[in-house]
Amino acid sequence: MKRITVLLLVMVLAFSVVFAQGQGETGKKEQVKMNIQHNLPKTETWQVGFEFIQSEMMKRFPDQISSTIYPNGQLANNNWATIFEQTQENVVQMACESQVTLASLVPELFSLSTPFMFENMEHVLRFMDQKPAFVDQWFAKLETKNLKVITYWPRAPRQLLNSVRPIVVPSDIEGMRFRVPAMDLFVTTFQAMKANPVPLPSGEIYTAMQLGTVSGEDNALSTVYSTRTYEQGKYMNVWNYMGDGVLVVVNKDWYDGLSDEFRTALLEVAADSTAVVLNSTIEREKIARDAMSKAGITFTDFTPEMKKPWRALMDPAYAAIKKTIGEKSWNELVALADATR
Repeated sequence: MKRITVLLLVMVLAFSVVFAQGQGETGKKEQVKMNIQHNLPKTETWQVGFEFIQSEMMKRFPDQISSTIYPNGQLANNNWATIFEQTQENVVQMACESQVTLASLVPELFSLSTPFMFENMEHVLRFMDQKPAFVDQWFAKLETKNLKVITYWPRAPRQLLNSVRPIVVPSDIEGMRFRVPAMDLFVTTFQAMKANPVPLPSGEIYTAMQLGTVSGEDNALSTVYSTRTYEQGKYMNVWNYMGDGVLVVVNKDWYDGLSDEFRTALLEVAADSTAVVLNSTIEREKIARDAMSKAGITFTDFTPEMKKPWRALMDPAYAAIKKTIGEKSWNELVALADATR
């Protein structure tokens, strides 16, 4: 009897050691630091998207994830370039930014903002859902910079605010001065419209419109509303002339070091976050439009037919994009955009 008791005790101890070792190995594999940084205020959609990813991952891996979200580029003095340097260096593990901004790292990404190519956010997402091989090749170039794209978020399309007159046909815009971002694509696009583009930092738009330095700006409704530049305008084109999107990226070395289970879950949750961001963006655009309408802004909603004469002017912009991405990718881009329209 005594021998049986001792044997049972030895077996229990042996099992306990094995179990503890297994738990230790599992704990070691699953203890994950997942800090996140972005360049917008806490009230904006990027925060909503990252809070969804954070909470869903913590549900799947309870007590195994350490994660803090840093809005407003808190660790980077609100500098998007520094945010990506910090992501590349694993100071934070996850970040996001507009495809136009990331085109400074991979110029081909500019083509995803080809003017008058996409009808709305849903069209852009239908296009991206096809997982174009040429887009995957551009994303792979980010991986050589230690950044891996884990999902694509929609961003509100760019509209046109001005203080002079309604703009419906191309002759309406000729000679007018508009603030644009200091990027060749925007300058070329407005020159093709026979307008005068004026590259200025975003923080100078309100004063430039107030002083009459420019007649207006191109921006998303929610941005025009949050920055209050609509106070200096009268008319708004809702024409979705330029689509935009946001690349959510992680440190590639960090990603490669995750367990298969964690990587699979992260990609699933990141994909689910796209719908969350879309719904949040639609809601914010509606709030912005309603408020600006009450403030006296007159809106002109463009149909696909109304956009045709504008698209016909875009050959200089299209030629520049074709030169950047190559004729084969350009033809594939146009064909897939038309197929998903």
